[in-house]
Amino acid sequence: MSLTMRQLRAFVTIAREHSFTRAAEQLHITQPGLSGMVREVEQQLDCRLFERTTRTVRLTEHGRAFLPVATRVLAELDAAASSLGQLSAQGRARLAVGATPVIASSILPQACSAFALTHPAVQVQVHDLDRAQVQAGVQDGTLDAGFGVFLDAASGIRRTPLLQTGLVLVRGAQQAGAATVRWSDVQAGPPLLALPAKNPIQKLVDSHVGNAALGEPRQVFNHLHTLLAMVEAGAGSTVLPSFVAAAAQRYRVVLCPVTRPRVPLEFYEITRAGAPRSAVLVEFGRCLVGVMKQY
Repeated sequence: MSLTMRQLRAFVTIAREHSFTRAAEQLHITQPGLSGMVREVEQQLDCRLFERTTRTVRLTEHGRAFLPVATRVLAELDAAASSLGQLSAQGRARLAVGATPVIASSILPQACSAFALTHPAVQVQVHDLDRAQVQAGVQDGTLDAGFGVFLDAASGIRRTPLLQTGLVLVRGAQQAGAATVRWSDVQAGPPLLALPAKNPIQKLVDSHVGNAALGEPRQVFNHLHTLLAMVEAGAGSTVLPSFVAAAAQRYRVVLCPVTRPRVPLEFYEITRAGAPRSAVLVEFGRCLVGVMKQY
């Protein structure tokens, strides 16, 4: 037996209205279609449910016995659907996103402000984490999405490119220089400050600087904000992703795109593989890209 909600609702509506015509109007179906549904129910139950005359429709004994059962089942299914709908709405009203501190402190706040203008009912929770923690949060469902540079594919994670960025030489405001620089200029300039050698961004930078620069002792820092502050203090220069432009406004530094060759760097949204990408998340991503394009 495989009765559907539509069939049960048709039976209950006819029983309540005592009329196929009025029931068909309420259910927005044709009367022949309604009659066909009733026949299917009667065939599955192997009994007649209605006595039908030219003037009235009455329940048979079997119909009277079946009516409270059908009514209760419909009520329970409607209640369950309503509860799931409320739960889904609550889920859509919350968006948990993660990023490394420099992105979380400079780009995400502006993206949240822009997003709130069109989605005031959605609460965006920002988590500032290191790259591995962002990936772990996406994998276990703690985060709906993560944002940043994720150069290597990871199991259970879907990468969606949002914007192609590049690399910039960050130098102190007191240092004169061209608006753009070549990699040879980077090697010949002030001492290079760096991220840890295993950092994917630093690996990319190191693959383009000369062996001489790699052989020199250099100061290493874990956080981009520290690098920006040290450059401002005159400790040297550094090569970072161009999306640091938003954070760099707080420091007396100059950003110069590195060319010849220009090194493209994808800025990604990461989500759990197989999970649907909600319309709310897509719109938040658009707001984030809009902020990044301002710099």
